[in-house]
Amino acid sequence: MKAPASATLTRRLDSMYRFERSGMRPGLAGIERLLETAGRPDRAFASILVAGTNGKGSTAAHLDSILRAAGLKTGLYTSPHLLRFHERIRVQGREIEDAVLESLLERWWPRFDELSPSFFEAATALCFDHFAASGPDAAVLAVGLGGRLDATNILVPRVSVITTISSDHSEILGNTLRRIASEKAGIIKPGGAVVSGVRGREARAAIEAVATEQGAAVSRLGASAKYRTLGLSLDGTAFQLETSSYSGRLTTKLLGKHQARNASLAALAAEKWLEGRPAGEIASAIERGIGSVHWPARAELVREDPPVLVDVAHNAEGAGALAETVAALFPGRPVAFVVALSRDKAHAEFLRRLGSVASRFYLTEFQGERATPAATLLAAAPSRHLSCYAVPSIPDALARAIGWARESGGVVVVAGSFFLLAEALPHLEASVPDAI
Repeated sequence: MKAPASATLTRRLDSMYRFERSGMRPGLAGIERLLETAGRPDRAFASILVAGTNGKGSTAAHLDSILRAAGLKTGLYTSPHLLRFHERIRVQGREIEDAVLESLLERWWPRFDELSPSFFEAATALCFDHFAASGPDAAVLAVGLGGRLDATNILVPRVSVITTISSDHSEILGNTLRRIASEKAGIIKPGGAVVSGVRGREARAAIEAVATEQGAAVSRLGASAKYRTLGLSLDGTAFQLETSSYSGRLTTKLLGKHQARNASLAALAAEKWLEGRPAGEIASAIERGIGSVHWPARAELVREDPPVLVDVAHNAEGAGALAETVAALFPGRPVAFVVALSRDKAHAEFLRRLGSVASRFYLTEFQGERATPAATLLAAAPSRHLSCYAVPSIPDALARAIGWARESGGVVVVAGSFFLLAEALPHLEASVPDAI
């Protein structure tokens, strides 16, 4: 068990979380000003950027694991975190240590005071500085939001990965798939390599248009690599993968058909990064890396009696993937969903997609101004054929769902927001490992 953080570190992080109240600031001017004061640590390491509506974190985690299996020293930057800020910044799979983070904050705080960055700009600057000092062979970074105007896009990645395109954050990214795709394609840099898992014709065309403008070569899942899901159980997801260096059956511990796709996309991206190595060496890294990946709160079973599954799905596309996964894992069993959502999400559509496999909903709310009141979610729920309850307290909602599942032989699924899981995981006595 990890020792508690020092009072100084806790105080600094609490102060940094308050930066978020200034809101999101799309654009690169702020992060550029911040990095200039530190001698541009972003230029000290080679990088891979991962953008997309869903699957960024899982794809980045698979990719990080494959590159480590190939013998590379890696950095991994993802957001948001579940329980600890430290989860965002990892080197060789290990999250940043308290003493290192405390030292970084002390050094950067005068710059934060002077330039008033957003929370994400500040977190990204800390990450870049840590990576610059750690000297990774490859840093894998998941975009925070969008792509073109995200703080991570100050980097010039050797490989740009785009996972999926669907509607989310439309108030910032646009109302059409073409517009959203164009924003995410903003991570494509001149002469770079692009690895795309995007399926829709309109979105794919937008990405390929940007790649052409930038003189970037595109490798597409479904053309440059092909996969087929073979089976799904609580032990993992089995799939067949065919690439230029690998042909055979693989299993990822992450659950769901969408995770077979994320793993396949990561394998294709790893091939681009490892280009020039013997095919057998790359194939071995793909097999070992995918087989050993761990990424918490992605259809993760945290209790067995009754089964309790937790997932960070927070938009309609994610809800659809989760519903398909739950149906495959627990056929014929009744399912209670404990759901809380942020105000900016498509509540009715999210609940409708889960409703295809739900027996009942316990609709709850996390702390903070971004939360949707439980009563508002209840009004959006597909109650015509389901039992739906508004239970504002997360511990009460969990207790009621678990009690019902125990009596009915059912399953509990907790989903809808990272904020929900941040409050729910401790009540479920579940943790996030400091090494993955």
